[in-house]
Amino acid sequence: MLSFDITLIIQIIEALILTAILNVILIKPVMQVLKERKQKFDGLREEIERFTKGAEEALKQYHQRLNEVRMEASRKREELKQQGRAEERKILEAATKEADQLKHQMLSQLAQQLQQVRQALQSQVETFALSIAQKLLGRSL
Repeated sequence: MLSFDITLIIQIIEALILTAILNVILIKPVMQVLKERKQKFDGLREEIERFTKGAEEALKQYHQRLNEVRMEASRKREELKQQGRAEERKILEAATKEADQLKHQMLSQLAQQLQQVRQALQSQVETFALSIAQKLLGRSL
């Protein structure tokens, strides 16, 4: 059978005192450190999530802006092509107009020269006719 004496009560009191001391010295500080650590990790996790969302949003805005810039560049390229085509048409029209003017000028000059040659030949027609008739007939007229 068990006998209960004063030593059992002292040991129980010692265990309770030791538990209270260990609770104050060891368990509460360790629990506090664990709690602070959990809070710190939770805070870091939230901060990482916030930074990740911010990075995703920045990346999304970057891609959106990149697409806008590409579209703007494409529009400007088309606009410049159209301006180039318009300028090309103007230059070709001016060159064609100049060529037509030069052609008309040359034709006019040729017509004048032809007219002058005809007049010169017309004035000499009698002389040539007389010369040809003399050669054909073999005598002077």
